Amino acid sequence: MKYNSPRIKVLNKQNILKLIHDNHPISRAEISEITDLTPSSVTRLTKELIDEGYVKERGTIGKNSPGRRRTLLDLNKDASISLVFDLGVNVTTFGLGYFNGKVSLSGSFETPRRPEDFFAKVEEIYLRLKKEYRITRISLSIPGMVNMLENRILLAPNLCWQDVLINDLLDVDVPVLADNEANLSMMAEKYHSKDLKEVKEAVFIVIREGVGTGVLLDGKIYRGSSFTAGEAGHMTVDIHSDKKCHCSNKGCWELVTSINWAIENYRGELQGKNAIEKFASLKKKTGNKKFFEEFAKNIAVGIVNIVNVLNPQLIILGGEVQDLGEYFFNSIESEVKRRALRDAVKQLKIRPTIFETVSSNLVGAAILAIEDIIEKVK
Repeated sequence: MKYNSPRIKVLNKQNILKLIHDNHPISRAEISEITDLTPSSVTRLTKELIDEGYVKERGTIGKNSPGRRRTLLDLNKDASISLVFDLGVNVTTFGLGYFNGKVSLSGSFETPRRPEDFFAKVEEIYLRLKKEYRITRISLSIPGMVNMLENRILLAPNLCWQDVLINDLLDVDVPVLADNEANLSMMAEKYHSKDLKEVKEAVFIVIREGVGTGVLLDGKIYRGSSFTAGEAGHMTVDIHSDKKCHCSNKGCWELVTSINWAIENYRGELQGKNAIEKFASLKKKTGNKKFFEEFAKNIAVGIVNIVNVLNPQLIILGGEVQDLGEYFFNSIESEVKRRALRDAVKQLKIRPTIFETVSSNLVGAAILAIEDIIEKVK
């Protein structure tokens, strides 16, 4: 691409906004130092961002020179609001995503079995909420593979959805974005987690009715050449298994790691009308430590394969297992370190996601919308 002066200005402006977004609050002097742009260029471009409502000044810090303090720049959280959806196999949650990467929950509904009915519900919610909020994007977390260039759900195995072209089913007047739930979870952690600021290789594992993985390589989300990377839930861990997975293969890791395995193998009665509610009931029962330690070992087997192949510094677990307690994560970590290559686990840390009240992938959907907004800044 040939860059002329106006194009360079746009790229610099986008880079500054992204820098503020990733490191807010930050001073103009710090921006100049990081970007190698002159102080006058930074001042001019940040003024444009302030005038356009993306950025605001927030207090001062330190001294840049005798008698002067540095003014900090922060994000205007209301600069853009996205409507975000966490499409679950049984229940879909939705909320509002703000320009600072935060999400407020708005509601939930039972996930329709047909994609046509689901997107009709999304459109209905959008038309209702746009009367109250200036929504600029709809962003969707999908439990499956998504071709982001075509906005096409390639396969959501546990929903039995295949080759779903989102734009054909959702007729709205704002851009619609979608990505895999584990990729979005990884994006959310990368944006909000302090221990990921210096980490270049990490994996986020979502354990729900299915199992998905978001992969961070060299500091970037890795989606693969055809957007199917990270489907570790469908790696074979039992070549002798006769049990068929939703992906049509047999012996998948997901078959012994999803919450469905725990529900099916628990010897006792569970309350709830779907897998999420039944697993929540299981977690509340006392005296199940040995059962969950067995579940932890199943999870560890797949993590060993991931660790041996990718050598990440950090493994993050989210979905329905994040609140199972320290003993659960200790069981996983000890089993992984017992089985994996010695040097592959030297720096490895395994922890639950930092997100508790709002799901990691819903926050990631908000981040996805923000990244799209920044790319469109002129």
